[in-house]
Amino acid sequence: MHHPESIRSVQQLVGEHAIDLPADPGIYAFWWIGERDQLLAANRRIVLKGPNEQPVEVEYRDWWPEELAYPCLYVGKSTNIRKRFSLHLKRGSPGRLHAAHPEHHKAKPNTTSCQLRWGIEHIFPNEANPLALISTSVGFSYRTDLVDNAIAERFFEEDRLVGTWRPWFNIDSER
Repeated sequence: MHHPESIRSVQQLVGEHAIDLPADPGIYAFWWIGERDQLLAANRRIVLKGPNEQPVEVEYRDWWPEELAYPCLYVGKSTNIRKRFSLHLKRGSPGRLHAAHPEHHKAKPNTTSCQLRWGIEHIFPNEANPLALISTSVGFSYRTDLVDNAIAERFFEEDRLVGTWRPWFNIDSER
């Protein structure tokens, strides 16, 4: 799932009328396929709500394993890869969905399922057209071959990949 040849740009997946992905259950990842320097020059600080609603600061670091061709932004699981991909992007909503906070506090997500869109808007607070940036600089890969005891296998595979690939947008605070 993380081999460069299996990663397709968002632009390649989104056609005029359809998204070129299966409606099958599986596990997926979003990748930064744009210039790495652009990603590392982005806003890499976020303030989350920690225990007792106290703010806790997290820094997104260049901590991806060297064997990855691209930095991983988010790993997830779904019962429908195509639908979940679409929910992450919210293509029907142009412009920005999340206001940038001057002190990098986490904006309330527009929905509970748009982690990729939210993350891109957080790290690029001055980007007026986040969908265009996502289209050209974000890639996607998935696998749907976890069939034996699939729910459990997707659960464990997501956790394993989050721990291995260290995606920025999967980080949450402890409460």
